[in-house]
Amino acid sequence: MKRLLAGILFALGLAPVSAESFLEARPSLRSVGASTRRSPAATNPGASGAKSPAPYDGPPAPNVAIEVTLDIEAAQGLLDLLSQPAFDLERARSLETLPAIEAAIRESRRGPEVWEKDLGSAWDEKARTTLFDFHRIRDDRSRWSALLAMIAGRRVDLTRIASERARALMPSDRAVSVREPILFTFGLPGRADHVAIGSPDGASWSVVADVARELSDEPSAAPEEQVKHLSRMMAGEAFRLAWATYRTGSPAWQKHDPSLGTLEPLLRKVAEAGPIALYAVDENFFPLAVWLRQPMRDSIDELNRYADRIAAAGGDLDARMEVAAEIQKPEFTANLAGPSGSFLADGIFEFLGVEGYRAALAGGPRAFFEAYDRATQKRAAALVPLSKAIRQQLAGGAAPKKG
Repeated sequence: MKRLLAGILFALGLAPVSAESFLEARPSLRSVGASTRRSPAATNPGASGAKSPAPYDGPPAPNVAIEVTLDIEAAQGLLDLLSQPAFDLERARSLETLPAIEAAIRESRRGPEVWEKDLGSAWDEKARTTLFDFHRIRDDRSRWSALLAMIAGRRVDLTRIASERARALMPSDRAVSVREPILFTFGLPGRADHVAIGSPDGASWSVVADVARELSDEPSAAPEEQVKHLSRMMAGEAFRLAWATYRTGSPAWQKHDPSLGTLEPLLRKVAEAGPIALYAVDENFFPLAVWLRQPMRDSIDELNRYADRIAAAGGDLDARMEVAAEIQKPEFTANLAGPSGSFLADGIFEFLGVEGYRAALAGGPRAFFEAYDRATQKRAAALVPLSKAIRQQLAGGAAPKKG
């Protein structure tokens, strides 16, 4: 009954905004980036040592404090153990108290015995694992040891750059201060490359990242490139927390906006997720309208089709709830809201500048889409226009009064 009520409220555009629940959504452009990874490297100025064109490499926003810390104890401890000639159960159990490994075991919902069994299987080529795959980590342990040594030597710079990059895409109209601990490990269960974990009282968040899975798309990349990838992930996670914190204190994001009509849930989801997804894109792919033009067109066209479906549903509650249920799914954020929103965000940044971008985020979902619509009018040939349904809603609905 609770889920049904939530679906009805969402379909009517009345669902409350929860920054905590949004922390679980992880928009990604991994498939887009992987399919076109090498295309701009030879000609994009960002690949040749010139100033990066990526929005997250712009000036950090004033009035925003983001502290990023990095803990590699779990990853290092596992590698040290996996480098031994035989499995040491007592040594393995001593690692279980580390926060990253404790979180991995908790995520598995199977208990430490399964983790210990799978870890011990790394020394037996014929053994089958249950959830945690340590075989490949042990087989490639020299590579991972060298990478961790590089990370350890650059820890101060990595956390500083991650903090600056996270601050670069934040609005600056209200003070925000957050701390994001990042914990590196190996062998997370499931398919996630990193997970957010909350403290028992829910007052703080940490991110546990599986180093091997984070780098699964670029196994042959140079260590320097792999470190850059991890640094960008750290920045994205820090931004995600700061952005969620910002929205909880912003009336423009917390209040229901009746001027957006039945499109509000869709536009809100895209505007929330888009800036986060920018961090999933390598700096060499910016501006996205140049280097990812076809993925941009495909993604925004799909967003426009969703808007048309909602507009066409009119007073048909069943049809609206069907679309609303799709929007609520995590894969909608990962596969559409994040990618399409990132193209909108980069278009705003590229053609309205950093201050125009920050004003768009500060103004809420309507301001975000209005800013992109202005950008398309400024450079119509470079950007994909919003659908008629969205533009009519933006033009016809009166913006709510500030209060």
